[in-house]
Amino acid sequence: MKTTYKETDLYNPIRDMLQDQGFTVRGEVKGCDIAAVKDDQLWIVEMKLSANLKLIFQAMERQTATDWVFVAVPRPRKARGGSFMKLQRLLKKLQIGLISVALDSPAKHAEIILFPSGKADKTTKKSAIIRKEIAGRTTDTTGGSKGTVNTAYRERAVRIACLLEAHGDLSAKELTQIHGCEKDTYSILRVNYYNWYKQVARGRFGLSTDGHAFLRENEAEKLVIFYRMKAEGV
Repeated sequence: MKTTYKETDLYNPIRDMLQDQGFTVRGEVKGCDIAAVKDDQLWIVEMKLSANLKLIFQAMERQTATDWVFVAVPRPRKARGGSFMKLQRLLKKLQIGLISVALDSPAKHAEIILFPSGKADKTTKKSAIIRKEIAGRTTDTTGGSKGTVNTAYRERAVRIACLLEAHGDLSAKELTQIHGCEKDTYSILRVNYYNWYKQVARGRFGLSTDGHAFLRENEAEKLVIFYRMKAEGV
């Protein structure tokens, strides 16, 4: 059964990501879906379940308050999907940032795909009103570096890598039947798109040197933390 999402489902992952970066985050601030402040920076995020003209116009309107405006949409099935790449090109021309939210992931994480190109924050009446509203709130209301896109495919590959790290060499059958991986696990292992795996025997795979390096260098990435904990039964 296809899962039906609501616009508000985008909020918590975005809030958590911004809070991790030291922002004070509030939803539904003076017409903005999300407003966040840190030191002299004011960030505004407008959310939609799909990119459309209304979302773009809302973001352009928010640029009168700050240069740091983002649109947020669910992550695409394919990182190089035509419509997603076209959206990035349009937003870059408009100097608007882009946030991708993995609603289809159990980790429910958000990532900044594109930063706004504006370099200076604005000091305007609108920005002052938004800052004052954030400063005056003690509770929150859920709001309606160019990084790697964590597509569903990449996430499954990360999960497999974490399981191989925790349990040693495994077969695709063990990964699917014992550890609950997806049915395309063997294809991911065989294609080895990221070069994270190595075949150690017929039908059995282990973590490659590149795989160990990836997990070591990205140990703070939310997906790695999440799937390491799952692999270790935490």
